[in-house]
Amino acid sequence: MSTPSFLDLSLQIHEPSAGETVNNKRVVILQEYVPQYRLPFFLRLIELGKQNGIDIRVAAGRANQKQSQRRDGVSADFITPVAQYELQVANTRMVFRRIRSVITAADLIIMEQARRNLDAYFLLLWPFQKRKIALWGHGRDYVENASWVKRRFLSRLTRAAAWFFAYTSGSRDSVVAQGYPFDRITVVQNSIDTVDLQNDIENITAAEVAVFRTEHNLTKSTAIFVGGLDDSKRLPFLFAACRQAYRLNDEFRLLVAGTGPLGEWVQRCAQNEPWLRYAGPLFGKDKALALASADIICMPGRVGLVAVDSFAAGRPIVTTSWAYHGPEFEYLSHGATCFVSADDELPYAEALIHLLTDKPKLRRMQDACRAERGRFTIEAMASRFFEGIQRAIQS
Repeated sequence: MSTPSFLDLSLQIHEPSAGETVNNKRVVILQEYVPQYRLPFFLRLIELGKQNGIDIRVAAGRANQKQSQRRDGVSADFITPVAQYELQVANTRMVFRRIRSVITAADLIIMEQARRNLDAYFLLLWPFQKRKIALWGHGRDYVENASWVKRRFLSRLTRAAAWFFAYTSGSRDSVVAQGYPFDRITVVQNSIDTVDLQNDIENITAAEVAVFRTEHNLTKSTAIFVGGLDDSKRLPFLFAACRQAYRLNDEFRLLVAGTGPLGEWVQRCAQNEPWLRYAGPLFGKDKALALASADIICMPGRVGLVAVDSFAAGRPIVTTSWAYHGPEFEYLSHGATCFVSADDELPYAEALIHLLTDKPKLRRMQDACRAERGRFTIEAMASRFFEGIQRAIQS
């Protein structure tokens, strides 16, 4: 494997290639890899670009070993593959991509707001770099307690960007607090495409739910966990709380749907716990049927885009006051579309049982979730993002 040349990033001049339409602007979005949930967003964004004379391209590497365990990496015709390298610097994973050829003619380059991207340092901080670079991200460290040095690095990179695409309003407020100009920020309202999930759930019959519950030995007091089985989801905490919930009410069941590094551990637990059912990874109508067969979503760990899933499914989330939720946690409202318990196992168990047994309150919260469906769509996200691209190019 050859050693990447970092300086390659800053030495190219925009010269249109043969056949390129000079009037059209070109935007390149750099990603480590493209997960399945981003596919509808990129397709819609690229289509908006075509309709408005902007050539939008996505350049990405491949998922690493840990990311591959999620089984969500996709390839598509619109993705330009780039060579990607990983380095360990002071026990921190760093990523470098060979991107010179894909960014040569770009009028705007959009990168993830991430300290691990070594190419960001050269594109944003190299003194002879004249390209227009935008960042897209959380705005601050939501999911870890970063050191002062790490926070300073992120703030320095962010303030060097020509534009910032903020996941949420809270993300925008975070970068403004760091000194970034308010008028160079687009709030995209990060989302996923839930139209199919919503339609599938609406078309599921009571008979189908009854059969699914019988096959999986579920009850009318069933909660579901759906998502990646990794440390950020706090599964040991969840299972300890669910043991207590089962002691409080032996009708309680937890259905787990997902895959990830902790998948084998979950499978072993399911063989020994009378309240636990493991369905493995579920997609399409199978996922919809699992959600329809449960009344609430359990997520004591990181709440992120599962908030949007909960609206589509009409299932409130029961979570905790844990400090490391994702930006999308702000989409939820305690007592209306979610219930936030104290960050301890017994209060969480009591919250599960309380909501599952208080059927009038449960129905009100489920209706409140459904009422939020229209606010966080992939179409709205793509439209906001594209408007930001237009403003960034013109700035």
